[in-house]
Amino acid sequence: MKRTALLFLVPFTFFSCKKETEPPLTRIKAVNMQFSIDPGINPSLTYYIPINDVQINALAQLDAAGIDTANIKSIQPNRAILRVLFGNGDLDFIDAISIRLCPPAENSENCGREAFYRDPTPFNIGQELDLGPTAVNDIRDMVLQKNINVQVKLERLRDIPTTAFDVLVEMEFDVR
Repeated sequence: MKRTALLFLVPFTFFSCKKETEPPLTRIKAVNMQFSIDPGINPSLTYYIPINDVQINALAQLDAAGIDTANIKSIQPNRAILRVLFGNGDLDFIDAISIRLCPPAENSENCGREAFYRDPTPFNIGQELDLGPTAVNDIRDMVLQKNINVQVKLERLRDIPTTAFDVLVEMEFDVR
């Protein structure tokens, strides 16, 4: 009798713990944001690099996907990518990095909310770096604004970059 009860209990335990995640309704993309790296930066300092007046055009992207903002439960960070433009530098000097979303009127250090990060970054990453999402449940108040400020925070540096170069930032947000 104990054996048959165990046979029913064990599968029930496994199946009851399974979480199913629904795919997002759509993804909002923010592209073509750019900042510059200066070879004179000091590895012992933290740098806050602003990218001001970013237009995500989230409402237009939602409209194109046929989604009404009243049906949105949350907007969450999905991923961000940094790419070196024109192949004239690399991102190997970065040890820890984060991206923060700030209201249009704010530019102070650590403004807004952190949306993406990578700590530590892999060695020998080259010219492209993926950042993962933070544990933010809902940032729709930032993403749905007409303009926001984006702040790239270089928290720890391994070395000094050998040359000046530009970096392209792209972000994706899941609409649920």
